[in-house]
Amino acid sequence: MKMPTNMKEISKNLQSKITSVGNPDKAKWLENYVKHDIKSKGVGIPEIRDIVQHITKDYKLIELDISEQIDLLNDLISSEYTEDKLSAIIYIQLNWNKIYEHEKIMLISDWFDKELIADWNVCDWLCVRLLAPMIDNRTKDTLRELKNWNKNQNQWKARASLVPFAQCKSLDKHKNLVEEFSIELIKRKERFCKTAVGWVLREYSKIDPGFVKRFLCEYGNWTTNEVIKNATKYFN
Repeated sequence: MKMPTNMKEISKNLQSKITSVGNPDKAKWLENYVKHDIKSKGVGIPEIRDIVQHITKDYKLIELDISEQIDLLNDLISSEYTEDKLSAIIYIQLNWNKIYEHEKIMLISDWFDKELIADWNVCDWLCVRLLAPMIDNRTKDTLRELKNWNKNQNQWKARASLVPFAQCKSLDKHKNLVEEFSIELIKRKERFCKTAVGWVLREYSKIDPGFVKRFLCEYGNWTTNEVIKNATKYFN
């Protein structure tokens, strides 16, 4: 297949293929479940992944200069539809594993700054699929950036500083960061900043339940019932 030079054309093709397998009932369910006025095409992750893989192969995307790949990803994440946004995340997950670490974290940071990620579903998928492995790789760029994100006014960027720790394999190595980030977020008013704390403490309770108990006690004035329920899920 002749490879077009216009990334917009490739993006349009990819988004069109996702649209073609959409399910209106599934779209309505996801929009109601996630809230935040999201728009869905009603397409599952396996279908999105297959489409991304085929487009990547057809257009030989991984052979392109990184600047061209970034142009494509920026166009996808700018879509109003959840599935198009997820396709950008899936592309990075499939093709940028352990490469472009600096470019990756800066690209994601820019997405948050431009408010292209503004719901918990896309935010958390990105955290689990991209940021958690980057924490495990222990790159300085990633941990330094997450420290900056933790105090950001954008609630989704702040949330993304902590959520990936819940799924990283090296959680036991990051007690100090988990505590530092959790203290910052638990004191914020936004529900989704607070719930990030509950989810990470839930996982950390498997390692050190005493730490979780002390945290909930010390910062009880800022916790909610939802946070406590999540954080103590694995307590006897």
